[in-house]
Amino acid sequence: MEFIRSFEQLTKKDISLAGGKGANLGELVRAGFPVPPGFVVTTAAYDRFVVDNSLGRIISAVLQEEKSSGTEIRDAFQSAPIPLEIEQAILKAYRKFGQRSVAVRSSATAEDLPGAAFAGQQDTFLNVIGEEALLDAVRRCWASLWTDRAVTYRRRRGIDQRAVKLAIVIQHMVPADVAGVMFTANPVTGARDEIVIDANPGLGEAVVSGLVTPDHFVMRKQWLSWRIIERHHGKREVLIRPRTEGGTERVSFGSKGALQPALPDPALRQLARLGLAIQQHFGNPQDIEWVWSGGKFFIVQSRPITALPEPVPKMSKIQSMVAGLLAEMFAVRPYPLDATTWLPALSDAATSIFGLLGVSAPPFDQMFVKKDDVIVQLKHRIEFHLTSGIFLAPVHLLRIILHYNPVHWKEDPLLNDISLRIRDLEARELQTLSWKELLATMNESQEIFVDVGELRRRYYPRMGFAVGLLRLFLGLLGRSDHFSVLMSGVENKTVEANHALEALAAWIRANPSLSDIFSKHDADKLWKALEAQPSGRMFLVELKSFLDRYGHRESVLSTALEPTWKDAPEIMLGILKGLASTEARSQNGRPAWEIERDKILMHPLLRISFLRNSFIEILDEARCFLQLREDTHFYATLALPVIRRTLLEFGRRLVGIGVIGTPEDVFHFQLNEIEQLEMAWPPTPQLTSDLQSAVVRRKEQRKALEGMPLVDPRSFRQTEAAGDNLLRGTPGSPGIAEGTVRIILDASEFGKLCSGDVLVAPYTNPSWTPLFQRAVAVVVDTGGSGSHAAIVAREYGIPAVMGTVDGTRRLKDGERIRVDGFHGLVHSQT
Repeated sequence: MEFIRSFEQLTKKDISLAGGKGANLGELVRAGFPVPPGFVVTTAAYDRFVVDNSLGRIISAVLQEEKSSGTEIRDAFQSAPIPLEIEQAILKAYRKFGQRSVAVRSSATAEDLPGAAFAGQQDTFLNVIGEEALLDAVRRCWASLWTDRAVTYRRRRGIDQRAVKLAIVIQHMVPADVAGVMFTANPVTGARDEIVIDANPGLGEAVVSGLVTPDHFVMRKQWLSWRIIERHHGKREVLIRPRTEGGTERVSFGSKGALQPALPDPALRQLARLGLAIQQHFGNPQDIEWVWSGGKFFIVQSRPITALPEPVPKMSKIQSMVAGLLAEMFAVRPYPLDATTWLPALSDAATSIFGLLGVSAPPFDQMFVKKDDVIVQLKHRIEFHLTSGIFLAPVHLLRIILHYNPVHWKEDPLLNDISLRIRDLEARELQTLSWKELLATMNESQEIFVDVGELRRRYYPRMGFAVGLLRLFLGLLGRSDHFSVLMSGVENKTVEANHALEALAAWIRANPSLSDIFSKHDADKLWKALEAQPSGRMFLVELKSFLDRYGHRESVLSTALEPTWKDAPEIMLGILKGLASTEARSQNGRPAWEIERDKILMHPLLRISFLRNSFIEILDEARCFLQLREDTHFYATLALPVIRRTLLEFGRRLVGIGVIGTPEDVFHFQLNEIEQLEMAWPPTPQLTSDLQSAVVRRKEQRKALEGMPLVDPRSFRQTEAAGDNLLRGTPGSPGIAEGTVRIILDASEFGKLCSGDVLVAPYTNPSWTPLFQRAVAVVVDTGGSGSHAAIVAREYGIPAVMGTVDGTRRLKDGERIRVDGFHGLVHSQT
């Protein structure tokens, strides 16, 4: 049997004999790449070792009992002797090799494959010196096939434990000046024209094991060379180096050269060229471990990149902006019931304007990739199509522009009709309604969205026209950069609600009894504590009045399962607890937009009466744009509490007959399944079983998608931060502010924000904006310059950076940062 093979005797077809690592190294050597010399102890030696020591019986006994631990097998391997024939073969190759310092690496037959890297699952021993140490390292490598982590990994991947074997790579230890890893495609974005390099002085183990923050480079292929598009200097926490007597040691790097990059730029480009050549040889993107020694590069490992995402399609700035806004809207994955009830109605309302333009928007369910009726992810491209209506679009637009003046949009009878119908829906006793009447209530609630869409369809065209004329006017006057200021300071329902909340907070601060109650109780205990005091009961009367007016505001837009303010008043009490702890920022003086308007009116051209009046009229109409957008959102979501309660009433009745376990489980149904039950109540045993199975499947599918964003962040990610920038995003509101990071993940944490903090959030919507009265700046994972957060931040005059993608993960509570809303940057202040 062949117990030993040199690298030159191996190709990528020899995985069963040399394992993934050994086969790939043989392939690299035969192709002429710079690989340190070495040989492989083959799987035939592993088989012989197992047979001679009767280890197969131990393996079978342990695996038959389905134990989660392989410790018993590992211990048996470590205490078993290596057969003499194998020992002699290893030592003969080692002596021929020159008895140098070597690296001993495990090479399993199921590793380094496109679908499973097995990175770090088996052991590696560096700077092994001497025959006794080498044989011990070989035995320990074989035993590492049966560590707890390796056994668990294979079980989770569904790999047959008995079929896996282990070869061992023994390779000359190169005295590394610098070492690290290289990916020949970007493992985060999937970009195939980028190479990612991590580097650190000393042995590469420091980088591979995650002991250091390495130098990080992203390089993009140019016509003749590679351009470095990102560079982050590492922290040099530790250096791993070989010891004279064998093995390695960790030492402090020290200050010498700590500010210098581990590799100069020419070396980085040389390494990138080498990586591309290796990728071309294997035919797929590679994860490569490399060593830089004496001015030369050596490759010590190459394997396919596993779980490499598909590259995101090239997107225009407008498409990226839309993706960012959708990421904000769909911060939580909608349930099947959301996706078949109120969200399609909301989508139709938002896209109704496209019909006027002769463009058809895709139906809601065609915007997403689905699996087993569960929404997986938003499609990278949302297709809009021209219709025959495009030929008459100019006529229709002109008619609407002439007929509907946005200055008077609040006087539209449709708005009053919406309010009356909502009051009727709110007054219904859902528990007394039949199944058919509940469905009718659902349908009537959805019609609210249709009417809100009609309001936008009527008034958006003239407002859009006015916005365009205002930009043109300002350009002619040489004041183009003043557009944002002129559009700010518009009153809307969101700002109105924030003012009302601030008035309640001021009441708390001014009343010692209320102030004492709020300071002593958590948000979920406050309602009961307030009911126990006369001043508290008076306060609750005002709070209930507030909730009657504004309590339909959603915490999350993408699912009706999340409670609104009036469904969970503890959310509001938590906000008030935070607001009452400090005074609001002073808003003295005239609004900035008025000051700017008056300056512009001094322009010589605007002394002409006709031009002056035209400018004022256009400005008034354009300033309605953001107000209409915010307020129609406010009116559209008036129906949300009714929808939520109606859906949960369906769930309550299904719980009553044992179809589901909790009312909330109804959100795993689709609307057609709810409708089906109207004709089959109570459901037959077969129908009950089918529905229960569907709920279980969808729950499992939803759980499997946890951690996967609904909107691919690569579609709106800006260029990565560089230099001393912690984050880069989209400028949302101008200004620069410094403060302490306060990460708020959801409404339950609103009370954590203190005056002077920087609000860092995964998403925001109108229900978050009361926090802006205390925050000095806002940093958000999602959204863009047109997001609610950006709009309200501009109203409050605080900087905002949107679409940072992972700001809530990369920043830490208590960290001091500087937020640059002009350029969309976040800097460290430590």
